Parts: sequence; C-alpha cells; structure tokens
Amino acid sequence: MSFRVSWGTGIALTYAVFALATSGFVAFAMGRRVDLVSTDYYERSLELERRLNAKRNALELGDAVALEQKPSMLAITFGMGEARSATGRIVFYRSSDAHADREVPLALDAAGRQVVPLNGMKSGNWSLQIEWRLRDRDYYVERQLTLP
Repeated sequence: MSFRVSWGTGIALTYAVFALATSGFVAFAMGRRVDLVSTDYYERSLELERRLNAKRNALELGDAVALEQKPSMLAITFGMGEARSATGRIVFYRSSDAHADREVPLALDAAGRQVVPLNGMKSGNWSLQIEWRLRDRDYYVERQLTLP
C-alpha cells in the first residue's frame, strides 16, 4: 500500500509550513532586545546641522584634543589657551549596549586637562564623543576608543 498526496494538498502543506515558519521567526524577532539606537533618535536627527557646524569648528582648531589612554583612566587634553573656561560633556557611547553609555561633564583643570576613570566600563569598542562650548562657538570631536 502506498501513500499518495494530490498536488493540491502538497501546495497547501507547503504554504502552511512556510506560513508557520514565517510566523515563528517574526515571534522570535519581536522578542529580541535591540539597542542600536537611542530612544530619542528623532530629536537627535534634528540637531544634525548644529553638530556638523560644531565638527567644522573643531576641524579648524586642528589637533585641539589629545587623548592618553591607560588601562584604568583616560586623559583628555585640550590644546587651546582658554580651554579651562569651556563647558560641555564627554559621552562614552557603546552602540551594542545602550545601558552601558556613560556621560561625564567637562571639567578641565588649569592646564586644560581632564582625567576620566574607566573603572567598571566594559571592554571593547566605544565611541568617545566630546562636545564643548567656548566663546559662543560649539565644538564637537568624535574618536574611536578600544578598552581592554
């Protein structure tokens, strides 16, 4: 005795298996956590022009920001004469984990230097974003950083 399936039943079974597999994958994908963008990405996109001008201003300064990385700290030195009067922030951005992002207010000493401890930060690739304001001009520098 042989088991035979008509072509109409075969097409229906193939479609049912495809629909089930697709539904299963959609359910799986919806349950995954995605941290590749910030929660306020739309508002950030509106600031693009301001950010581009700040980058241009920083490029005009040349090598205004120097980094010295050690295993437990990062020293950031500003080469501008009036740097200590600058206000701003330093952001450690990790694209793979939004909860690991860290923000530090810019607080330069008399020599235009700030030391940021790296204790408790995950090893791997980070984007270091420094934005500051000095003499009514905005500046922005972004560097890639790899922590051991």
